[in-house]
Amino acid sequence: MTESEEQLFRVVVVDDDRAIRKLVKLFLQRQGYETAECANGAEAREELWHRRWDLAILDRRLPDIDGLQLCREIKGEYEFRNRYVIVLTGEDDHEDKLEGFELGADDYVTKPFQPAELVARIRAARRIVDLQKELLEKNEKLARLSITDGLTQLYNHRHLQESLAREFEEARRYERPLSFALIDLDYFKKVNDTFGHAAGDEVLKEVAARFSDSVRTSDLVARYGGEEFAVLMPQTTLDDAIQFAEKIRNVVEEAPIQTDEAEIRVTVSIGVASNSLTDFDSTLELVDSADKALYRAKENGRNQVQWERRAEPRRTTHPVS
Repeated sequence: MTESEEQLFRVVVVDDDRAIRKLVKLFLQRQGYETAECANGAEAREELWHRRWDLAILDRRLPDIDGLQLCREIKGEYEFRNRYVIVLTGEDDHEDKLEGFELGADDYVTKPFQPAELVARIRAARRIVDLQKELLEKNEKLARLSITDGLTQLYNHRHLQESLAREFEEARRYERPLSFALIDLDYFKKVNDTFGHAAGDEVLKEVAARFSDSVRTSDLVARYGGEEFAVLMPQTTLDDAIQFAEKIRNVVEEAPIQTDEAEIRVTVSIGVASNSLTDFDSTLELVDSADKALYRAKENGRNQVQWERRAEPRRTTHPVS
């Protein structure tokens, strides 16, 4: 879909009277609206549920369904919450209109109608729909900002904790594996002290981008704080998590990071924990286990992966020579 097509306000006319459909379509197209026609409820469901639209004009009496029933179905869909519905009716009954508004109709037009009046009502409806879209976009942007780390554009610590709590409970309920990794940039203070905090920020952003490019869609990567990052891996065993952690370690080590100050080589230490072999009682225990593994990785020379496998010997992959 092109940008110009996305900007078109799309109206779907649902009426079993072909003459009315053609008349409304003609006037709307003259006003620059994109239009579609449906002669019954079945066609309307196919059109409205499978194609983009902004406003629907529904005849009150369709051959296969009550127009108000169709209106209720539309308004019952969350994705249609900001769409506009005008009901066409040949009955100017007060109780009928009240029922329609209760079922989600946004406006009523009584037959016979003046096309110019209908176009005016659609123009007013478009202003409402556009304002709703703008408000929705702003709310979604604010929601994204509330869970996003400003520097790295990864998820922030708060969102990580909320997601971890949810995934932990689901893993316990359905007996699914869940793994967690803590990642620390080695000697990051030296980067800041040598090249400055601006260069340090560039390093953090590039490392974050490499993490984002490496994780699966089911994983969640977040900035844990400072130069620490975390990866939440649902339905992932310890062995698979270790392989993933090693991949992350390699991705960071294999290519230096180009900053405005210098080309900087960076490595990371990673601690991994999983419920696949350890029955943790809380998210705090899972995180603490990963943190202890990370501490061992740093103590043993950094640029390596360590993990918790209780009751088994601790192991290390690829220590620095």
